[in-house]
Amino acid sequence: MHGIVTLLDEVNTINVQSLWQKLETECGLSGIKVTPIPHYSWQVAEDYELQSLEPILRKIAHDTQPFTVHTTGLGLFTGDRPVVFIPLVKDAQMLRFHEMIWEQAKTSAHGINHFYSPASWIPHITLAHGDVDPHKLTCAMESIAFQSFDWEIIVDNLALIGQDEDDIGREVLRVLFKG
Repeated sequence: MHGIVTLLDEVNTINVQSLWQKLETECGLSGIKVTPIPHYSWQVAEDYELQSLEPILRKIAHDTQPFTVHTTGLGLFTGDRPVVFIPLVKDAQMLRFHEMIWEQAKTSAHGINHFYSPASWIPHITLAHGDVDPHKLTCAMESIAFQSFDWEIIVDNLALIGQDEDDIGREVLRVLFKG
């Protein structure tokens, strides 16, 4: 899997890594280590053609001024493989930016994940996935539910992170906004 993402700034990276460590120490949740890069995703696909995607991301970054997004609360994607996350608040600017990325980058994508399409997208920062079971989920909620997750995040970059089948997620490309 590969994703077009925004990497978090230093303060929020430390916040997320601290939460990951707390959830691992207190609850045994370590599945996040598969992609140990604090981020949120704009688009995800099985693979991208880097030669065609890179100029698209560079142009978007060149034409974009940094902007701010906010988080709030905790969320849970339910099902066979639950995911604990911090949701980002959607606003008009974020939605326009997401739609632009989606439309321009989809031509470089193979096996695109439609959960990230504009109609379905729930922007989020993943805290736990892959090894969440009923006991660990209860522990996670008891461990972090009383913390404030009202964060401000500066969006000033786009990155491509990638992960092959048995690989750890890694940064493939990062472009900074012109601002």
